[in-house]
Order: sequence, then C-alpha cells, then structure tokens
Amino acid sequence: MLSLKLRNNSLFKILTILSAITVPLWHYQQAANADNAPSKITVTVPTLNVRESADISSKIISRVHQGDTFDTVQKKNNWNQIKLENNQTGWIYDAYITPSEKITGTIDTFSLNVREQPSASSRVVGYLKRGAKITILSKQAGWAKMVSSSGVSGWVNEKYIAKDTSSSHHTQPAAPTAKKKSSNTTELKVAKAADAPKTTPSTKTVPMPNSQKRLTGKTIVLDPGHGGKDKGTTGLASTPEKSLNLTTAEVVKQKLENAGAQVILTRTSDTFIPLEQRSNISNQNEADAFISFHYNWSNDSTVSGVTDFYFQKSSSPLAAAILNHVATETKLTNLGTRFNNLDVLRNNKQPSTLIELGFLSNQQDDTIVESSNYRNNVAEGIYLGLLEYFQSK
Repeated sequence: MLSLKLRNNSLFKILTILSAITVPLWHYQQAANADNAPSKITVTVPTLNVRESADISSKIISRVHQGDTFDTVQKKNNWNQIKLENNQTGWIYDAYITPSEKITGTIDTFSLNVREQPSASSRVVGYLKRGAKITILSKQAGWAKMVSSSGVSGWVNEKYIAKDTSSSHHTQPAAPTAKKKSSNTTELKVAKAADAPKTTPSTKTVPMPNSQKRLTGKTIVLDPGHGGKDKGTTGLASTPEKSLNLTTAEVVKQKLENAGAQVILTRTSDTFIPLEQRSNISNQNEADAFISFHYNWSNDSTVSGVTDFYFQKSSSPLAAAILNHVATETKLTNLGTRFNNLDVLRNNKQPSTLIELGFLSNQQDDTIVESSNYRNNVAEGIYLGLLEYFQSK
C-alpha cells in the first residue's frame, strides 16, 4: 500500500511539472497566433458566413455583412477567428476581409510584377509602375498582399514598396453594422478562392438587390476587353485599360450574382482571349445578355463621357437601357448608343452590347474611372439597365 502511494505521489509530481510546462507553452502559442492576425478587420463583401471552426465544411453559426468591423482573436492558415456579440467567437475566410487599419505605400521601382500568390514563381496577374499608390492588406514572408488605386490586386515583393509613414496609425471608419440580414451570402467554393482576383475594397457599399433575386434564371456573360499581350489603351495615370476592364467586370459580376443571375466571365485573369472565343462563350451558353467592357481614348483630350454599341438591331434596347442607367449612376456625359460592326457583337447571336466607360485621355474622366466607387456605380447602372431590359420584353 505504501509503495502504491509513493508511486501515485511520484506520478502526481510528474503531471504537475508537465502541466507547468505545457500550459504556458499553449498560452504562448495562442498569443503567437493572435499576433499574426490584424487587431481589427472589416468585411468587404455583402454577406459572409461565420463558421464554428476554421473549415469550409464547419457549421455556420452566424453571418456578417459588408462594412462590419470585428476584433480578431487568432489566425489559422487562411482563416481568422473573430469576436462576435455575447463573447461568442467564430471563423471567417480572409479572402473577404481587409484590415481596418490601412497601411499605404508607393511603388519604388520602374516596373513591378503583381503575382497571384506570394512567390516569385507564381503567375503574374498585372504590373505597377513607379509612383503607383497601393494599400497593403496583409504580409507574408517578404511579400505584401495589396490593391492599387487603379484596382490592380495581388502580391508584390515588399522590398520595392516605400511605405507612407503617416499611414500606420490611420484607421478607416467602419460602416454601421447592418440590422437586416441578407440572404445573399458569399460562400467559398474552393480553398483557392483567396488567390483569385478580387474586387477593390471600397469605402462605398454597393446598393444590394432586394431579396426577390430579380435576375434569377438569367445568364449574363461579361467580357473584360483586352488582356494578356493586348493591354488596350493606357490612361493618363499609366494604368492599362485591360486592368480596368477586368476589375470593373468583377464588381459587376458580384452585383448581378447577388441578384440571382448566373454570371460568366470571358476571362478571369490577365490572359489574352481571341475575339471569336469571347462571342462563342456567349453563344454556347445561350446568354440572355452579353456585355463587353472597355475604356475609351481620343486625340482630343476634351472629349468625355460614356457610350455603347450594338450590331443586331434587336440588341439596341439592351444597349440603350444599360447606357442610360450607367450614365445616370456615374454622372458622366451620355454620348448615346450607336451601331458598330465590332467582332464580339457581329459574331454574337445573343443580345449583346459593348460599353465604353469613359475616356482615359480626358483628365477628369481618367481620375473618376480609376476609383473603386466608380466601378460600384457602373455595377448599379448595369443592374438597373438589365432589369429595365428584361421587364420590357
């Protein structure tokens, strides 16, 4: 019996020692994880699922909304644990959030590649020239995840960034927490979503379609013009048209999907797609509407405004409805809808239009169109234009 007590006492002492060692190590690990996450984050999509654990298959315990700001507890892989009401915590995917505390900077090299992932071997999705202004969203192993003032987003090598000294203490005001819960929820399809091109975070919330999902059953093909070796024209701020076309189409895609539409992009990255293939995508999917996005240029720098084109006479109502609403929402001059013998329209059997969203040769237009608020206004105009067009049929 005495021997058994001695053994039990020895075991108790060993367990006590192990506890004294492992508990602090556990707390240290928790603290380390928490330090890796931004202290405050803001949601950048209309509605985002909050899950019980850091896993796409985990139970949904809540939903948060665009503009909502939360304190973070810790970060695990591509997930952030946040504090909800009543001291509850949950996990959200970091592709759809941004740090509330903004770090801004300027590109400090002649030309800098923007990559899909934080690696020199990752695919190039764009480039930035010296002097380009960026907002840093996160950092990883010497790389910065950023979005430029022109809408280019991705990873760049941190050593080529001159950080603004005054920005590290600036906190972006958070939008009021939404009271009404929306049914339009951002859901992760694959883990790779964090590396896909994303829309530019905006200080203006895109007006949301109502819960009736008024575009349900409609297939919309969005065609970001140019891409890859074909950069299109170049703005006065040195932004290639192809980058503006893609970021604009991505914002419009989100808007239309929230309204229930099936949306197909002819390109989702900086790649060259032949004109015939673009119209074929529309024909093969029997699109209810095809919209090609472009920005304009003129040798006369005073020319300003938006215009769009059609080839089939039956597409004229679509073009007119979209242009009228885009002009109203963006407040740019409406230059009217016109016939044009363009490849993506001529080879398209579906209702189709090509819209020119402002002149990059005009100082005022160029300044306006490179803002994220402008793309939100374009998205609203196209949404309203499509509603008018479909309701008139």
